[in-house]
Amino acid sequence: MRYYLQPPNPSQEIVYIPYWRFKGAVFSCQNIKINHKILDTSFIAANLPFLPSSLGIRPQALKLKIVSPEAEGKFIRIQTPVKKAFEFMEKQYEKHNPLKQRAIMHKAFIGETLSMIYAPVFIKERVYDAILNRPIGRPLKNAEIESLSYISRPDWQVKFISTLCPDCGWDIEGEKDSLIILCKHCNTAWKASLTGLKKIDFSIIKGVENNIVYLPFWRIMVDSNEHDISTFGDFARKVNLPMIIKKDWETQPLYFWVPGFKIQPSIFLNTCKRMTLFQPKVDTNTTVPNAFAYPVTLPSTEAMESIKVQFANLAVVKKKIFPLLPFINFAASNILLVYYPFTKKGSELIQRSINISINKNALQFGRVL
Repeated sequence: MRYYLQPPNPSQEIVYIPYWRFKGAVFSCQNIKINHKILDTSFIAANLPFLPSSLGIRPQALKLKIVSPEAEGKFIRIQTPVKKAFEFMEKQYEKHNPLKQRAIMHKAFIGETLSMIYAPVFIKERVYDAILNRPIGRPLKNAEIESLSYISRPDWQVKFISTLCPDCGWDIEGEKDSLIILCKHCNTAWKASLTGLKKIDFSIIKGVENNIVYLPFWRIMVDSNEHDISTFGDFARKVNLPMIIKKDWETQPLYFWVPGFKIQPSIFLNTCKRMTLFQPKVDTNTTVPNAFAYPVTLPSTEAMESIKVQFANLAVVKKKIFPLLPFINFAASNILLVYYPFTKKGSELIQRSINISINKNALQFGRVL
C-alpha cells in the first residue's frame, strides 16, 4: 500500500519523498535460543543523500492517508527496489542483535508488511519539512534540485471487491482488517484474490459454554525432507518430547497449529506450542456461529513461515536440533482454517482443555502490528 503524511495548511508546492516502511515480527534461532522482536522501521527509497535516511517515529505518531489521484503535489520516483528494502531490514535487525557474533541457524519474518510512505517537503534553496515548516539538511546546489526525478501524475486507486457472497448472494459482513470473511447464510468462508472472492476450506470447533469468542488458527499438515519425520510420533521422537509415545501417534499426521491473528512474538510462540502439542481433533462442522469470530489477520503463507521456528521451539535438546535447521525444509500438504472456541473471563480469553489464556489487550495490540 502507498500512504502519505498530509502537511497542515501547505503554502508551497509539496514534493513527496518516498520511504519504505517495514513492520513485523522477526524470529531468529541462535545460541540455542529463539530470539524475537517487533521491527517498525523506515528508510528512504530514493538516492537523496541530503535528506534524512529514516522517518523516525512519524509513521507511528502521525495519521497516514492512502495516496489517491486527488493527492496534490509532486512525487519523487522510487529508486530502491523491494529486494534492497528487505536487505536493509535484515541489516537493521543484525545491527541491533545483541548476539550478532553468534551464527544464526534460522531467521523468519512473520506477519510483516512492507509499505511505501511519502513524506511531504517543499524545496527552495534547501529542503523544508512541510509538517514542521522548518529546514532540514544542508543547502542544495542547483544541479541537485534539477536532478530530482518525478513520476508522472499518479493514478493509483484503491480497488474494492464486492462482499456479496458468490454462492448465495448474501451480504457478507466482516472486520475491516480481516483477510477472511464468513457467510452466515450459506456457511462458507472467502478470501480476497485478484479476480474477486475465493472460497477456502474451514472448520468450526463448536463451543459448549457461554460468552464464547472463536479465535482463528491455521492447521498445517506438512511434508519434510527429513524422511524420519512423517507422523506426529516421528516428530515427538525427533524433538525428544518428554511424553510417552502413544500407539496412535505412529499413524497420526503431523499438524502444526499457528494463530491466524497477529500477536506479540512471545505469546505467538507459546500459543503455537500448546496447540501443536495438543493436536486438537477437527470435525467437518462449517456452521458459522452467531458468536463473534475474531478476524483473520495473519495469512496462511505467513503462518507457514513459522513452521521451522516452531520446530526449533518445541525441541527439548536444542543444541542437537539447531544445527539441523539450515538443512530441514517443510512444505505444506494441506492447510485448513479452524475457528477454536475461547471463553471470555474478565480480561482474558481462556481455552481450558488446552490450558491457554490470551489477554484481550494483547489481541487488540496485535491488530496494529
